[in-house]
Amino acid sequence: MNWDKIIFLAHANEDKPYIRKLYKKLKDNGLEPWLDEEDLMPGVKWDDKIEEAIKNARFFLACLSTHSVSKTGYVQKELRMALRELERKAPGAIYFIPVLIEDIELPNITVGTISLKDYQAAKIFDEKGLQKLIESLKQHINIIEEVKSRENPTFSKLRQAIFEAQTETALRLLIEYVKNRNDDMYNSVLLLSSRYNDLSKQNMLGLITPEKHSMERNRIVFSILEIIQILEEKENNK
Repeated sequence: MNWDKIIFLAHANEDKPYIRKLYKKLKDNGLEPWLDEEDLMPGVKWDDKIEEAIKNARFFLACLSTHSVSKTGYVQKELRMALRELERKAPGAIYFIPVLIEDIELPNITVGTISLKDYQAAKIFDEKGLQKLIESLKQHINIIEEVKSRENPTFSKLRQAIFEAQTETALRLLIEYVKNRNDDMYNSVLLLSSRYNDLSKQNMLGLITPEKHSMERNRIVFSILEIIQILEEKENNK
């Protein structure tokens, strides 16, 4: 599964008929939506796989309706998980997208410093809004693919370090690269490096399981790749 293209569809069970149509529409347009009833294998632990999909997906679509905003159960749990994940991502990364499948107000949900109301919602309860969302998703994914295929010597050492599982080396190179920038990238990389150092200490002291260590390390690697992508886009737009 290519997580760089996966679109997680968070929704209330009552909206399942509409979400199935949305899933098919996205598929028909060459996109890769993730839906529990389609992508969860029989016998897996449901909560764990949902959390894994939310953390790894390239986009999280919060499909909101009168049903989902009034529920206090799993839908809002998924929204909070996604907002927490958004806090860890690099500045400027597009990940969390509120999607209105009915003409409603955004709910007042806040996690840490991030509020759901701070984000522009896509209104897809009419065909024009749905097509606009699809085109936007395609554009972002095309950017990702272009960056991947473009040879950039500046970041070759970084990618090689990641390929060889030398995360500490990759972070050191990244810090060196962004230290003189006048934006938020330097602080973001320092925080990422601090997370990695704390994770390594916990692992060395046996405070976390190998599975947890592997999952958290993979998330840090994914964040490094996101930062590289954003830096490359900024370099190419100069």
